[in-house]
Amino acid sequence: MHIRRSARHGFVSKTLRNVTAAALTVAMSLSMFGIKPVVSQAKELDTTWNIEKSKTAKWLEEGKTAQIDLQVPSSEAQLSSDIVFVVDNSSCKDDAINGALDTLDKLVTEVKGAEQVKVGVVSFKGDGKVEKDLSALNAGSLDAFKAAIQNGYTGSIKSGTNMHDGLLKAKDMLDSDSATPANRKYMILVSDGLTRLFTGSDGKVKDIYYQYTYSDPNSKKPASDCDLRSFVYFGMIDEWRQTRTPDSSDYTMPFGSWNAYYTQLQEWVAADGDTYARDFEKYGNDATTKVKDPATGAIIDTNFAFIEHGSQAKHAMAVDRAVYEAYNTYQQMVAEGYHCFAVRTGSDSDFSKKFMDELNKGKTDIGFGEIANNILYACGPETKITDSMGKGDNYNFDFQAGSAVLTVGDTQLTANKKSENTWEFVDPDTTKLRYTLTYDVASDSITLTSHENISNFAPVHLTYKVDLKQAPTQPGNYTLATNTRATLVPTDSAGVVGTAEDFEVPTLPFAVAAPTPDPEPEPKPQPKPTPKPAPKPQTKTKVKKIKRKVLPQTGDDTSILPIASSIAGVAVVAVALSMKVRKTDN
Repeated sequence: MHIRRSARHGFVSKTLRNVTAAALTVAMSLSMFGIKPVVSQAKELDTTWNIEKSKTAKWLEEGKTAQIDLQVPSSEAQLSSDIVFVVDNSSCKDDAINGALDTLDKLVTEVKGAEQVKVGVVSFKGDGKVEKDLSALNAGSLDAFKAAIQNGYTGSIKSGTNMHDGLLKAKDMLDSDSATPANRKYMILVSDGLTRLFTGSDGKVKDIYYQYTYSDPNSKKPASDCDLRSFVYFGMIDEWRQTRTPDSSDYTMPFGSWNAYYTQLQEWVAADGDTYARDFEKYGNDATTKVKDPATGAIIDTNFAFIEHGSQAKHAMAVDRAVYEAYNTYQQMVAEGYHCFAVRTGSDSDFSKKFMDELNKGKTDIGFGEIANNILYACGPETKITDSMGKGDNYNFDFQAGSAVLTVGDTQLTANKKSENTWEFVDPDTTKLRYTLTYDVASDSITLTSHENISNFAPVHLTYKVDLKQAPTQPGNYTLATNTRATLVPTDSAGVVGTAEDFEVPTLPFAVAAPTPDPEPEPKPQPKPTPKPAPKPQTKTKVKKIKRKVLPQTGDDTSILPIASSIAGVAVVAVALSMKVRKTDN
């Protein structure tokens, strides 16, 4: 039993020449008839699981200590699941169907009925019939789902096998639930791998009729060599076996391998389209009495078309077209992201094995135990989560030893220190070892190892603290990555290791302020000036102005200073006075 891998299937084709050279022609031919082709591709092992996971960080003390949260599956993941069983009526009584019932029991037990799982049941015979609509699985509804699986087909077309219509109804059921993401949807086909009817684009069940005669059961003669009145017109699986693989008494894969057979299927369907597709409800398993004149053997129904006896190598017979349509619908669900499984029951024929194994991407004999694990668990024991703190540019975080807390679902596990840098997480009730955490001081990394399946319905939640030991010093705003890389390396229950998947690297804001410049010194206060006393009023003294007589100037320079003029004036006055005195004396 294996834990799930990616449901993205590759499709095998050994004869790439046939696929690539004819791909465009085939696709165009099919589209003319409204048939959507699925082109085979080289198969490659896909070990990428794309498991939902998350990692976040937040400051506990800004710039010093932060808390890291890792979760698998992610807390943002929608963990509801849709599961549709598609049960072949020929398989519903087989002992293997008990595996489907056991799967329901396991789901109810482990999910604990939180209405997170919804189940639907489709059975098919001549067409597909919804036996139980998609609804919540819990202890109260368990028996109703079991009865829908066990009781078989309850529809009206009791003959024939129409795997295609059963798959179409399952796809419609899954498509209709928009609340559940595609990667949480599952389709489980339970069948012997043999089918012969298909559903047309008009919604009616179709059959393709072959002109057969018991006088030449292996169809090795042309029709012209046979008695027209001996022909019957069948669209059943035994006639396909006798004419398609005449040298085999069992249901053998035509052309030896699925790859070669499917390549031929594409060419047949592209060439024929719906030319020979007729309404099964009108003509039934044996159309002979409805279309043939018993006296002459001539066809009297002008709307009836059939593949002529001996020309089977040129056309898709009923089984061929039914297999083609069922395969395409199955692959469409895979392409939409649904997880699809084919459980083979009943038939051990070569054709059944190769067809059903191809639906399972080449994996043989898949069982219900493995399918249950795919639904329930994200990954298996020995899955590892490694978180490397490392160093960033001018900063680094260090793991804070002893700070880890581990919760699975709603249960917090007990941490026991095993050694200096190793802690074991045990169940608080049973002390069973469930996880181990180791710290590598040299690389500053921690590794969490699971010792149990990691459930989709009970996420593993690890929290721990880191200390900012070295921080940027230059002024600016930073976003500090708390680690260099955190990876999940999933392992399935068979020990197969998947490709490492990286968590997102969370960051924390950090700011370094620019230094504040020294403030300018404040000026010292200046003393107020002492007010000057008001000036005393002065007494004006009248000065008697003396008029002077200006003497004529005789060539004096007009630039003579005023003081010279004054002196000269005084001299003139003095001379005049002297003359006057003398005159008096005389």
